Amino acid sequence: MNKKVELVLNELIKNYLKIHQPISSTYLKELAQLSMSPSTIRGYFQILEKMGMIEKEHFASGSYPSTKAMEYYWRENLPINIKNFSIEILKEKCEEFNIVAFIKIFENQVLNEVYNVNNKFIVLEFENDETVIKYEENLFNLLKSFKYLNLKELLKFFKHYNLNQLIKNVKNFKKTYIINQKLLYNNFSEVNFEFLNQIDKIFINYDKKFIIRKYEIDDNKKEIDVYLIGNIYSDFIKFFDSMKGGENGKTS
Repeated sequence: MNKKVELVLNELIKNYLKIHQPISSTYLKELAQLSMSPSTIRGYFQILEKMGMIEKEHFASGSYPSTKAMEYYWRENLPINIKNFSIEILKEKCEEFNIVAFIKIFENQVLNEVYNVNNKFIVLEFENDETVIKYEENLFNLLKSFKYLNLKELLKFFKHYNLNQLIKNVKNFKKTYIINQKLLYNNFSEVNFEFLNQIDKIFINYDKKFIIRKYEIDDNKKEIDVYLIGNIYSDFIKFFDSMKGGENGKTS
């Protein structure tokens, strides 16, 4: 895309996100303080319309970015990371900007103790959770040898020994939080928890005009998946700027 055409598109998008109404070439020049004439901007609008990047409500109206343009814009401009993660701040900003946050937190707990309960069950006691599995002597002896390992380390051993039930059990330790739950079910009814697991980084629904962006936050103690869900015309840039929690850059 020609750099000047791309500049006009980006300015149209940024200003449309602020005012949420179609913008004429003259008004865009004023809003974005562009150093080109309205007629030149109109010419670029025509190019963008042929590319499917902008649309009009009717012939004489101003222009607004298409969902195709918004996908292009968000793939280039959405922050790639969330810095200084805080559920409290995220809650405040999601409610302010009508964005849903679906959060999954997996705490890397240490295995504190392994118990034999009457040769019927094995209880694995972690720092904040516990799980139970059917007793087997060899398994009990093996699990005792894993004491004081953390969950990340344990999952590697569980996988190595094909302890699939234990893998499933400890993965259920993951805590789930939904911010703006009512908004999620009222406006993004096609989103479900299983569907979120299939998303790598970004997903856009053209018909319903919603966007989902996945963020992965990892430290020594916790693995956190944050899915931000909003209308494709939500101002995510302002959302992140106000939260002071985004690291800008391309998503790829």
